[in-house]
Amino acid sequence: MKIGKDGEPIASYVLSPGDTELLMKGFEGSARMAEAAGATTLFTTHQQTVSYEPGRGGSIESFMAEVRKRGAAPASLSLASLHIMGSARMGGASDTSALNPDGETWDVKNLVVADASCFPTASGVNPMISIEAIAYMNAKRLAAKLI
Repeated sequence: MKIGKDGEPIASYVLSPGDTELLMKGFEGSARMAEAAGATTLFTTHQQTVSYEPGRGGSIESFMAEVRKRGAAPASLSLASLHIMGSARMGGASDTSALNPDGETWDVKNLVVADASCFPTASGVNPMISIEAIAYMNAKRLAAKLI
């Protein structure tokens, strides 16, 4: 970590070869899922666009060859992480929430959500420990029901 002339921290990082390989596998897995779900255009977050239009030319293999060629060197692509919160809310009633208080969907028995989407609303702060606690709680409750 460096400190800029303005006194603010400047964060930088370089992905390890192992992290880069996992990122490439993530690109490929995501592309295959998006294609199977009917996506018409796929693209990465590379600064120089890498894209693929299923059924209109190219292949997932040629797409991934280009993704791997572009790699993950610093400043070559944008990487971000976020927590989508409250999109499948837990709550006490099916008319105001997607999930019951145990994280189970109101409509599908034993389908449990265990991430930040089950928050009643966005917390406004990094919710990592809360996500871990909800995942643990919901998993334990589901496991107890299934035994």
